[in-house]
Amino acid sequence: MLTKMRHLLPTALKQLRNGDVHWKPALSAAEQTRLTWAKAIQSHASIPAVYREFFESRFTGGMPFPYTVLAPVRNDFFHKTTEKLVVHSGREINILENLGDAYKLYVYPFEKISYVEVGVVLLDAYIKISGVTSEGNPDSITIKFNSVTDHLFTPILKAIRLAATGHEETSQDNEEGKFDHLSRLNFKFMSYAQRSLLAGEKVLQFVLQPEIQTPLITLPGWTYYKILSPTHMSILTDRELIMIREDELKSRDIGRYGGFWDYIPLNKIVALNLTHMDNNLLTLSIQLSENTRLGFLFEPSTKPELHQLLDHFDKLSAAHRGKR
Repeated sequence: MLTKMRHLLPTALKQLRNGDVHWKPALSAAEQTRLTWAKAIQSHASIPAVYREFFESRFTGGMPFPYTVLAPVRNDFFHKTTEKLVVHSGREINILENLGDAYKLYVYPFEKISYVEVGVVLLDAYIKISGVTSEGNPDSITIKFNSVTDHLFTPILKAIRLAATGHEETSQDNEEGKFDHLSRLNFKFMSYAQRSLLAGEKVLQFVLQPEIQTPLITLPGWTYYKILSPTHMSILTDRELIMIREDELKSRDIGRYGGFWDYIPLNKIVALNLTHMDNNLLTLSIQLSENTRLGFLFEPSTKPELHQLLDHFDKLSAAHRGKR
């Protein structure tokens, strides 16, 4: 080994003197960031080789090319993800996960999707699809991407929400205006709520719950509070239950720069209940298909509004059962 190194070192020095060594400049921060951007795939020629078999077996003979987005690998200190190709074809979403020399396919028919979760914090964004796959297996998958390219996923998210509720977009009757009075109370959540609505949705009830804290350590002149629940908002429309929240796991400062949305079709809610906790708080429990349960904490002062929300939901459920 040492003998080999003694031969290599003179050769390397000679190359340096003669200018035969070409240094590859490191990528700039901007270039590294662009590598994390999702991109639209618009033709067969642009499909990465590992996925071509999927398209060749399904989209041939003049069939229109499906709406397709590539979410690249994100490997850094905070992210370890695989590349995923998201394909919107017909009434289903296909997600192809790159395994190197092959791919794993996840197929979610629209009617079997229980809910969709969307998260955006600074440059980090994701979409999580939960439901039952075409093989009949309860499952969920998360697609992470740089939030600069979140507009590429908007058509996919909209298609899922419309198909899951069995509606189409229609004219909007200023439903966004129902949140205007929140501008002084919490402008950010007013904006979050307004941009959450699909055209044609009717807002029936909403409840804004500020951050809930409890004293954890108290010293003379100083108290440290533990966050029991981040600021969140419940919006019941004639189609969906939309839950919006800040991040409760990350630091308070970072969490306030982002938001998380759960879009839950009403026809996927098995039960919606309000329970009393030992600490005098209330929990809104959302029981979904496939034994999935979501829960959100509320202060006692919101009880009248929550009961109105439950009443609206019960009426919608009864009307839906009457149509079947």
